[in-house]
Amino acid sequence: MRPPSVRPRSSSSNAEPLAQGLQRRVRLSLMQTAHSGLILIVCAAASLRAQAPAPTIALTADLGLVSATGNTRLKTVNVGNKVVRTDGRWVLTQVAAYVYGETNHLASANQLRGAVRSDYSFERRVSAFAGVSYERNRFAGFTRRTDEILGLSWKALAEAMDSLSLDGGGVLTQEADVDGTSKHFPAARLAAAYKHAFTKASYFQQLGEYVPNLQSGGEYRVNTESALVAPLSAHAGIKIGYAVRFNSKPPATFGTTDRVLTTGMQISF
Repeated sequence: MRPPSVRPRSSSSNAEPLAQGLQRRVRLSLMQTAHSGLILIVCAAASLRAQAPAPTIALTADLGLVSATGNTRLKTVNVGNKVVRTDGRWVLTQVAAYVYGETNHLASANQLRGAVRSDYSFERRVSAFAGVSYERNRFAGFTRRTDEILGLSWKALAEAMDSLSLDGGGVLTQEADVDGTSKHFPAARLAAAYKHAFTKASYFQQLGEYVPNLQSGGEYRVNTESALVAPLSAHAGIKIGYAVRFNSKPPATFGTTDRVLTTGMQISF
């Protein structure tokens, strides 16, 4: 009797299950790798959110009052505020100040100033900024002055007790004077801000600004502000401020220099 013949399996039939198994293993490996990568991305994002500092807001308010009666009738009020919001590389600053005075029941001072500025730090000590400021002072010859600023700021000094920043950039000024005339012109701007802290709540600050008119030769403005704060408590202090504002070419019949000395309480949070 002849033994039954055995038909050999083809190589193609053996290769198909092997290829299918290999594909399944590859797909499984890719799925596991993608899953692990997704977990790493989620964990890294959560870690970055945890490490990123939360936005902070610092608020400062100033208030001063002088009143005299009798042979001299004098009343002066000065108020101001400053709000600084820091969010990572962004810093948003808002400041405002108002001074009003009467002598013998007649207005002798009426000055309003306000400004908003945004800074973005793209290097550890270098930032770009843009902002706008508004000022009204009829006793200096103008009913409205608006400055739109743009430039770069450098932290030349950043120590625990001392800081110095330098600004450079351009300004677009628009001004309306009390005589009904108006003008607008481009200007340059150089500024410096220095602060020395005696303690956490006591400090001296000096600001300076030079704004030359780029259209009219010889016309420029120089503004300086000095401030000394002595603490009364953790959130309150006595502030003495002195500001000088110089305009080389003021409106006709007005002087070139205004000086303002203010004293009062400062509240900070």
